[in-house]
Amino acid sequence: MKPPAWIAQLADEGRVAYSRLNQDGEQILAQLRALQLVTLVVHNTRRLVVVIDKPGFAQWFQAAYPAPVSAPVPGQRAANIARARKSKSGLITHTAQPLLLRWFSAEPAARWAELTRRCGIVGVTSDRLATLDPPQHWTLLTVENWEPFLALDYAPQMGTIVAVFTGGNIAEAALQALVGLRPEPARALHFGDYDWSGLAIYRRIRAALPQLTLYVPDDLAALFRDFAGHDLLLGQLPLVAQADDPPELREVIALIAQHNAGLEQEIVSPPEL
Repeated sequence: MKPPAWIAQLADEGRVAYSRLNQDGEQILAQLRALQLVTLVVHNTRRLVVVIDKPGFAQWFQAAYPAPVSAPVPGQRAANIARARKSKSGLITHTAQPLLLRWFSAEPAARWAELTRRCGIVGVTSDRLATLDPPQHWTLLTVENWEPFLALDYAPQMGTIVAVFTGGNIAEAALQALVGLRPEPARALHFGDYDWSGLAIYRRIRAALPQLTLYVPDDLAALFRDFAGHDLLLGQLPLVAQADDPPELREVIALIAQHNAGLEQEIVSPPEL
């Protein structure tokens, strides 16, 4: 935060004309006087604010108006350490992020489906996602947690299903790579935890992929009744339904609020596609 001009002058010169203070400045001045860092003096009929404890004032100034930290450079963690003292500082710390996916296709010769059958998963970095080359008609399934992702087993009769592991909150670089994938999916579905954090993850992905719908199984209300846990919401910020929320999101928000509990994804059967 940039200091007011009179504070900056006081820090540079050790004194400043009292007339330079504004209304907010009076409150700051009262604090500084209470801390015995400055005093008011009269010099040639002019009232001045004068620093009387230079080390104390310097410490207060640094705490109140810390020097701006340079933004971290994406993909350059050494530079982040040099500039921001943290390799992981900021929303993006890498220009490329890994994506783990499982590819299911009715075409037996489809290379990514074959790799999924042979290796279990396919890994690609976000900057190479365009090499995937999805067909004209395909379905995107984003999956929040590892066990449900690994258990997926689809044999689609037509089209292609690409399941992407988000690992909780998907990395921004990976999300933007999904947004840029062409052709766009004919259908996009999200399968995650049914708690406040899981819904916040869905909202974030949907903000980038507006066609994404939330998977809500027919028996979700019964699953909440039988398996929901209050402790799953500890430390989570409750969500409030918004005007642009789709009906399925509003339904889950209502269930969580009704039970004051969340439901883990692992107890829910995956969507039938």
